[in-house]
Amino acid sequence: MFRALAGVALLCAVATSAHTSDRRAANVTTGCVDRFDPMADYFPDKLAIEDALDFSVEYRRSYKVVTVRDATEGGLPERYVLAQCGTPAPPLTGGLAGAQLVTVPLSSFFAFSTTHLPLLADLDRMDVLTGVAQHDAVMDPKAKARIKAGHVVEFARVGLVIDVERVVAAKPSLLMATGTSNATLSVIRQAGVPVVANSEWREPTALGRAEWLKYMALFLNEERKAQAVYGDMKHRYRGLSARATTRSVAERPLVMTGRSTRGLFTIAGGRSYVAALIKDAGGRYVWADNPSVGFASVDLEAQIHRAADADVWINGGGWKNLAAMAEDEPRYAAFKAFRQGQVWVYERRQTPTGANDYWSRSVTRPDLVLADLVKIFHPALTPERAFEWYMRVPAR
Repeated sequence: MFRALAGVALLCAVATSAHTSDRRAANVTTGCVDRFDPMADYFPDKLAIEDALDFSVEYRRSYKVVTVRDATEGGLPERYVLAQCGTPAPPLTGGLAGAQLVTVPLSSFFAFSTTHLPLLADLDRMDVLTGVAQHDAVMDPKAKARIKAGHVVEFARVGLVIDVERVVAAKPSLLMATGTSNATLSVIRQAGVPVVANSEWREPTALGRAEWLKYMALFLNEERKAQAVYGDMKHRYRGLSARATTRSVAERPLVMTGRSTRGLFTIAGGRSYVAALIKDAGGRYVWADNPSVGFASVDLEAQIHRAADADVWINGGGWKNLAAMAEDEPRYAAFKAFRQGQVWVYERRQTPTGANDYWSRSVTRPDLVLADLVKIFHPALTPERAFEWYMRVPAR
């Protein structure tokens, strides 16, 4: 009897050892490991990056090396070393010299942009959110509940100027920004708060932009969940795009974007994710040959020359109606899309304070953005579907 019990105890000890060694069942998504084993692989769940071009990851046993290629426009790539909590930090020498060290999984997270919040929402990890730039800009229900409960600091309320003292005093595990060239962010880094860049908006495709969900997952050790969530969304996106792009060229509407300000027209670049969405939704973009990855500015006369015959106008915004548009800029009448009332904006889910759900959930749900655009470009393809974000600008 004693030998049998001893045998069971030995088997349990072996099983426990296997769980904490290089045969771990899954990544640790909360807290730290109890005992460091130099032979253990602490990240058995690993990412496969499929569409994003601007970030990458290399796995080591107890840490990950994440590279953001375009952390600041025209700047050098940045490297972040994500060390598993409870394991020794690797020496930041050689190829890691100058890299920023971040302990994972995160326990507290400051989001500078509302576009960072869906990354948490889709991973069901809003529990780590402890800071946002402005409370009024938040629309996610779980994030708003945390704000109401007093769990979320507001750190850039006035003009999106970061309150350094408030950030440093809160000591978050991480502050995620849209870029890291700001001198204020350097001060925060020097004070011991890790700051990383999120440049998803520079991705040339909507799927690549959405895959920054996996970037967030790296800091939470949620690789397994991110792979599944992204895979399901991508399947839906490709299925709908395949239907829309079977249309002949003659059936594909000519599409323009943007709005005019003081004689300059701000457009989506021809290599931007917006241009890719237009193509994937079965449209023809008037500036498809423009080389910009983000936004670009062209002279209003050049826009009229290029887009006068566009069938659909999207992604302007801030207009009460077409009459107000004409008052703002009489030359809008030169566009066929304006005259025929085919001006569409993504303001269906917008609050009186100016918070817009499009600038949150759309980041990781390009399948829903695509569905809206397909309904605009090819209404017969999805007759029963309701719009998620887009709405037609009324005449009056």
